[in-house]
Amino acid sequence: MKKYIVLFVLFFCAHVQARIYVPIDQPSDKKLPIAITELVPLGGGAGRYEKEISEIIKNDLEISAYFQFIPPEAFLEPKGSTAITAETINFDLWSAIEAQGLIKGGIKKEGDRLTVQLKLFDPFLKQMLVGKQYVGSTKDARAIAHRFADEVMLAMTGLKGPFNSKITYSVPTKKFYKAVAVMDYDGANNNQITDSKVLSLGPKFSPDGSRIAYTSMTGSSWEIFTIDAGGGGKRQLTKNGATNITPSFTPDGGSIIFSSTMKGDSDLYLMNLAGKVVAHLTHAHGIDVSPVYSPDGGRVVFSSDRGGKLHVYTMGAGGEGEVRLTFVGQFNDTPVWSPDGQKLAFCARDSGAFDIFTMNPDGSMIQRLTAGEGNNEHPSWSPDSRYLAFHSTRGKDSAIYVMRFDGANPVRVSKGSGMLPWWGPSLK
Repeated sequence: MKKYIVLFVLFFCAHVQARIYVPIDQPSDKKLPIAITELVPLGGGAGRYEKEISEIIKNDLEISAYFQFIPPEAFLEPKGSTAITAETINFDLWSAIEAQGLIKGGIKKEGDRLTVQLKLFDPFLKQMLVGKQYVGSTKDARAIAHRFADEVMLAMTGLKGPFNSKITYSVPTKKFYKAVAVMDYDGANNNQITDSKVLSLGPKFSPDGSRIAYTSMTGSSWEIFTIDAGGGGKRQLTKNGATNITPSFTPDGGSIIFSSTMKGDSDLYLMNLAGKVVAHLTHAHGIDVSPVYSPDGGRVVFSSDRGGKLHVYTMGAGGEGEVRLTFVGQFNDTPVWSPDGQKLAFCARDSGAFDIFTMNPDGSMIQRLTAGEGNNEHPSWSPDSRYLAFHSTRGKDSAIYVMRFDGANPVRVSKGSGMLPWWGPSLK
């Protein structure tokens, strides 16, 4: 996809005292009323993009679970108004309907080139909080909308949004086969990047989002591969004929930690990107799987049945200082560190079903996020640590959902079936 360029920032109200409109931990039933209008033409119409970009921004902010959108039928501003500046907008019409945020903008289309102005206003202060102008091709329309939604989140919550990011996951293909796919976080631009006639599972992005590591069945063994996030550049790293599974990258992207039976027992190993094993990290009897590094690279969280049942453990980056974190349940797996290092998410089986839980890195403050809606497994954090992707059977099939860190507002994002999601970094 052709990259669009931010040509300039129209205006930033630096003289407005910084404030948090929506606290990050605010209960999901207390949402900020906000209004968004269709984009107005700037020297020529832009067809469907006038409405499409506004709808994408609206969808992003609805998924965020922090905003309540005022319906267009409640707007007091005359339909078709072209007022998009602080000098021309009648803010009294918006404060009268209690809009605490207002998103407006304009757009111009010349061939396949878009020029898009997007602005966020505070109707009560009667001032603009964010103003951006973007230039790019029509293929960049979704990325432009996602980027501005990120800016709205930054202005309103103090933390940039995760909307300009992608999720990789395993998608069913033919018979029992599964392939690796990549989609925008909201399910758009879905792209299958591995063979439909191979069983490929557990993809994970590299820290910069450029590569994906995954496990694939080759003959009678499970081997680890990497591939470019856009497809191509496929490379087999392990060739030992053992069961090599659950790979994930180190925080610097230079190595991969994984589980392997290459020496009989299922242990954790570290290898470089050429496939050379550089460390044998665990030696306990039993199964050690699903390793993921802490953001600072100092510790590893993983699952092990060394105590008789599968539970979550942590250890130092070199395999030292093992600590057991979970003690309840029969199956605790796929633990993952939030990018800010403050929380761990994992799935566990309780009363026959799998659900998503979070806890502090020391095992305290366990919180259950899902319950009573099928099986919910394989959590993965958004780049801003405020949301979790996971797969769930709450519908007719297994699909990818996202929800807030506290379990609020679960939304299906995959258009079809999917499992084992991994949320990648925000795109540059």
